[in-house]
Amino acid sequence: MKQTVLKYGGYAFLCGLILFFIMLQAGKNLDFGTQEVLGYATIIITLSFVFFGIKHYRDHVNHGKVTFGKALVVGLLISVLAGLGIGITDGIYVTFINPDFFQEYSAAMIAAHQSAGELDKVAEVKAQMKDFEGMSQASLGVFSGGLMFITVVLVGLIISVLSAVVLQKK
Repeated sequence: MKQTVLKYGGYAFLCGLILFFIMLQAGKNLDFGTQEVLGYATIIITLSFVFFGIKHYRDHVNHGKVTFGKALVVGLLISVLAGLGIGITDGIYVTFINPDFFQEYSAAMIAAHQSAGELDKVAEVKAQMKDFEGMSQASLGVFSGGLMFITVVLVGLIISVLSAVVLQKK
């Protein structure tokens, strides 16, 4: 199991690192809604290694059999490595490449809520901005990378469960 997780998790780590960086660079001039869609697409593509890792484990390591539980563990471990790749990329992006990301995002959110007449949401975003103002750039990078890591692992949990259901063979 360890070899399969390291192999497919390594692929997912590198894929997440590279694809997420490309998406962040290529999407700089796109609106935040489009960037979000591209970000989730990148996460799904990266997490495709979960399915292939479980399938490889079942077919080549475990003699054509895998229980739901074992498949879920393999999938989650691969998801953790994918989350690390994307989380590291996001942390580096927010800390070094675009240190104004949170201000730009908050300004765009405020403008969108103002144009929609949602003044309570404007106040909410402004309150959140005040929380971020007291954080150092490194803290913002760790926060952002950690949040992205958690997001990837949660999506990976869903993909792992679905893959385990589809690929289990006793």
